[in-house]
Amino acid sequence: MALFVAYLPMCSVAWSDIRVAPFFSLREEYNDNIDLEYKAKSDFITLATAGLAIGWEARFFELDLHLGLEYEKYLEYSEKDDLRPSQGTRLESLFNLYRDIVFLRISDTYERVAIDEGNKGGIGNNLTNLTDSNRLEINPFMLLDLTSTLQFRLDYLYQNLWYDKAEGDDAEFHRYSTTLTKALTPHISASVNGGFTQYRPKDPFDPFSNDTGAERYDRRDIGVGLYWQPLEQLVFGANYGRAWLDYAFSNDYDTNLMGIRMDYQLSRIHWLALAYQEGITASVKDGARKQKEYSCALGYHDRILATIELFSRREDYLERKRSDDVWGGSFSAEVPLSAKYGVRTLLRYADYEEDSPIYAEEHQRYGALVALYRELRVGRASLGYTYNRNDSNHKLENYTNNIIYVQLALHW
Repeated sequence: MALFVAYLPMCSVAWSDIRVAPFFSLREEYNDNIDLEYKAKSDFITLATAGLAIGWEARFFELDLHLGLEYEKYLEYSEKDDLRPSQGTRLESLFNLYRDIVFLRISDTYERVAIDEGNKGGIGNNLTNLTDSNRLEINPFMLLDLTSTLQFRLDYLYQNLWYDKAEGDDAEFHRYSTTLTKALTPHISASVNGGFTQYRPKDPFDPFSNDTGAERYDRRDIGVGLYWQPLEQLVFGANYGRAWLDYAFSNDYDTNLMGIRMDYQLSRIHWLALAYQEGITASVKDGARKQKEYSCALGYHDRILATIELFSRREDYLERKRSDDVWGGSFSAEVPLSAKYGVRTLLRYADYEEDSPIYAEEHQRYGALVALYRELRVGRASLGYTYNRNDSNHKLENYTNNIIYVQLALHW
């Protein structure tokens, strides 16, 4: 924000458009299992949210800011009360520092994330296996058009990652990268990229002092990419590369980086997306992990909005003797019944298998939401019901959860 304010005098003569939209929501619910436990505890919960959405576009910069606060109040278990930035609080900004060549992107996102994606969870869950997270990114970069079809990009990315709960691995990333992109035809382009990343956890693992934090590493990667648009409504993308991780104490690791994706607008109202992705990502609390994921999505967007998503994912943790297999899908739809009334539905299913030397679990998780809504002049009022269930091979990990809620969401 300090960088943003300092840059304003340079852009004052180029202000062109600013939009400010306040929003407010109030939700009251009865939840019969607030902690998603085998022995359930119930409570009435009030959630109030207020904030502003600001969009600002000018010749030399673009700004998109969603800023809000939410207060969660429990009737019986007041120790769980919480005041925090609202979900979706984020800043996205792009500054054109020098003649469409040098740019600065600043991004900040505050959200609640799962501590362990294979652990407890459910639709409408605000407590169990969740932590507040903040991700700050500062990314100066340079774009050079070497020819009419050849572009060179040079990047530095600083990322600061913070978690509210101690289980999360707070860390800093420093990434230096270059990309060379060549337009081969009007519909085909290819790229070559390389990068060096430093991962520096704020509570690093040290075997000599028996610390249990994440382990620091340096990462080098190189890859090639291809973009092909044979038709206006059909797009293919593919990439392949290699990554090498140099750990401070553990054995070094190298792996493929690859992916392929197709997006197809089947008709004016139907679309299809298919993807496969293989790479290295950082988990919240167990260090780096290798991921392989297949996904498919089919959508229908007309008077009725409906989306079906299917996925299958394999995760191997590099710093722990642990692997996870999960597959499942979801179906979401919004069906108008009249000009003002409608129904919103969400169905989820996931099958998890977690395997490690000290713990192994298999469980199936079911979730369903149905809500009747009424459109208002400046928002929407909803009455809904949510059901969650977890069936595990460990009896004490089983739970069911029912939520009944009423909500008023306003925006101006």
